[in-house]
Amino acid sequence: MCRLVESIYLNNGVFRNLRYHQARMEQAATNLFSKPHLWDLEEVLKSVVVPATGLYKVRFVYDLRAYKVEFVPYQFRAITTLKKIEADDLRYEYKYEDRAALASLWEQRGPCDEILIIKNGKVTDTSYANLAFKYGHQWLTPVAPLLNGTMRQYLIDTKKIYAADIEAGDLEKFECVKLINAMWGWDAPELPIANIS
Repeated sequence: MCRLVESIYLNNGVFRNLRYHQARMEQAATNLFSKPHLWDLEEVLKSVVVPATGLYKVRFVYDLRAYKVEFVPYQFRAITTLKKIEADDLRYEYKYEDRAALASLWEQRGPCDEILIIKNGKVTDTSYANLAFKYGHQWLTPVAPLLNGTMRQYLIDTKKIYAADIEAGDLEKFECVKLINAMWGWDAPELPIANIS
């Protein structure tokens, strides 16, 4: 049976976007296990000792029968360059614990820090983050990401970013790109489009 994971931001004892993680878990549990309300994140996290200070990635690993909670001290990884990698057959619509397919693609990055995954000519994600591209005064995110991240969905709901069809050949039309995920949030640095090879 596949195991899934939610990576949750915790800073000085405060969780971010728990309801978005819960919604994604419920969708995955419904589609994969035919059981919509598998675990209640808020209740589970009330039952464990939560670090009161510091920045942590909370790993909630679960399947149909069990879960585990891990608190991992978090340090931001510097990413300044992206390499386009084509992966037409890649599927990652649920946040699986097994990331072997993504890791294999990441190994192809050469001297770049991270990969930008292209699927059937369309921009999708990096190996660990969704993307937002600046176009004039708007930020656009690929309409069909590999995984609909919780921060991506929050930013769409709050109208900070908008979903759009982004072709790999259209990247030069944008000014810059941000990598967004549960840990990096909207404060992630902007990378020039020229840093994508």
